[in-house]
Parts: sequence; C-alpha cells; structure tokens
Amino acid sequence: MTKLLPPTRLRDPGDLIAAVPHLLGFHPSDSVVVLVVRDHDVAMTLRVDLPPPGVPHRVPERLTAPLVGCGGDDAVVVVVGGGSSDPPEDLPHATLVDELDDALHEVDVPLLLAVWTRATAKGERWFDYHDVGTSGTVPDPSSTAFAAASAADGHVTYASREAMGDVLTPDPPAELSRRSILLNRLAADQPPPDDLTVPPRDRELIHAEVVRAATRKRLLTDEEVADLAHALSNPLTRDAALAYCVGEHAESAETLWTELTRASPAPERAEPATLLAFSAYVRGNGTLAILALDRAEEANPNHRLTELLRAALNTGLAPDQIRHLAEQVAATDWTAPPTNL
Repeated sequence: MTKLLPPTRLRDPGDLIAAVPHLLGFHPSDSVVVLVVRDHDVAMTLRVDLPPPGVPHRVPERLTAPLVGCGGDDAVVVVVGGGSSDPPEDLPHATLVDELDDALHEVDVPLLLAVWTRATAKGERWFDYHDVGTSGTVPDPSSTAFAAASAADGHVTYASREAMGDVLTPDPPAELSRRSILLNRLAADQPPPDDLTVPPRDRELIHAEVVRAATRKRLLTDEEVADLAHALSNPLTRDAALAYCVGEHAESAETLWTELTRASPAPERAEPATLLAFSAYVRGNGTLAILALDRAEEANPNHRLTELLRAALNTGLAPDQIRHLAEQVAATDWTAPPTNL
C-alpha cells in the first residue's frame, strides 16, 4: 500500500493528481488511471490507454478485473488528456467514466471521485465529472511533500512511459556479443550442480554484487556481467535471488537487476528482467514490472517464471502476496537439497 502524506490525502483532487506520476513512476498521457483507496491511502494504482474515439474497447473490464475481492474500498478515476471538449460542461470521455462507474459498482468498489485534466503538470486545470463547476489547479508535481517522500525512498519519476521503458533498452549488439562468448565459456567450464542446491560461489557472488550496487559508480565489466548472468541462469540461484525483493538490500538489488537487464544478452537477459519485474511489483510499480516482463519475454519467449508473474499481474494479484512469496524465499535454506522429491 502507498501511504499518502496528510497534504495529499483526498482533501484536494489537485494534490491527488500531482501524486499520480509518482504512483505510476511516470507522467501519463492520454490515459485513464484508477486509484483504489483504502483508509485514505492508495492500495492499488491501475492505468490503461484511453481508447480511440468510436473504437470498441474493454477499458472498464480491464481496469476492474483486478479489483475483484477489493469490496469495501473506494476508487478515484483520473482521466488525463484525450480530447478537446469544452470544460466544465462537456468533459472528454464522460461516457467512459459512466461505464467505469457501473463496472466499479459491479465489483463493490464505489467511485468516490472522477476528474479530468489535460496533463499532470503544474498549473493545469482539473474538472469534476460529477460536479459541474467544481475545478481547481494541479500543483507542481515535483514540489509536493509526496514527491519529496518518493524521491527519498529512491523512486524515480520519468517524463513518460516511453522514458521509463528506455531504461531497459539493451546495450549495443557488439557489447552483448562479447558477453555471449564469455557466457558460452562459463557454461562449458561451470555446469550446473546435480544436487538441486544453489552453488555457494553463486550465492556469495550475487550477494556481494547486490550490496556493492548501492555505492558502485561504474558500469559492470563484461566479465562481471557474464559471471552474474551465468549464476542467474541456474533456476535455483535465480529463485533464491527473489529474496532480495524485500529487506534492507531491495533497492540496491533492483539497481543491479536493472543494469543486468540492459547488459545481459539473450536468453540470459530473461533472468534479471524477471527479478526486476518481481521487485518492481512488490513495491507497487506495476508499469515497470510489465516493461521488465516484456524484456524477459523478448529474450526467452518460453520463460516459465515470466509466464507465472504475467498471469499474476493480469489477474490482479496483490503486491503484498508477491511480497509474502519473497519473504518465504528469504527464509528457505538453499544450501540443502529439497526433501520432498
């Protein structure tokens, strides 16, 4: 759950709109955003693109499917962009908001507030769909108390979804090719163990690099990338690394997974990308999780763990449940073979 600071709590829609980029991790455009509110704090943030005019769509179903089981919570809908109507009497996508209101009612999540704004930027006007004449101004999203708290927690807010995706763009082909050669050598020299345990060398390597990522000022070398990618290519080692999605090293681990997603060649790239997706989803950044899963699937289309997490996201599995899984992984003794085989 994302705790909203008192100035951001639902007293002023403008403050809430200013929080949306930090909740999503980027400034949305032509989007409909649903915030699920529980005890005045945001329990879930969902976003989809606005549908083109006149084109059949399933936006209400897509946004409410993950909310089954959230009965008793409230919803806030923020529509960003998507038309040039005549506020306040005629707001863009009013019909879509009505359809979404009905769909929310079906899953027992009442609509508390629905507003439209042209952009999540300082000085933009917002308008209330259900209270004609009620409007206000969006404060500077980068200067709010919530923005400061988000930055202090190490969260980055990107200018757009595309800018967030650029962070995961693979390194140039020549660099990836060099690392593939190194990985092939490692695969021949260091085959996976036969006893279904995590090799101590791999466990120690990953822990050391996770800790070092918090202070390291340079990029990983080709050899370091290859060593880490080879270690994570062992499914047990990768699964054990899920423990870093929680705990004191979660932020530095996410930094390492992000760098390895760029730096690792395919198919090994799928492992750090999936770890990044888990990490992002645990802390509530569903957009980054989806972008990371896209990279994982590009690198290895038949990646089982990627498929499982994608299914969890599509069904609206709560981040707390993924967090619980990571905590169970952290409590597992990966130095001993399983006893239930």
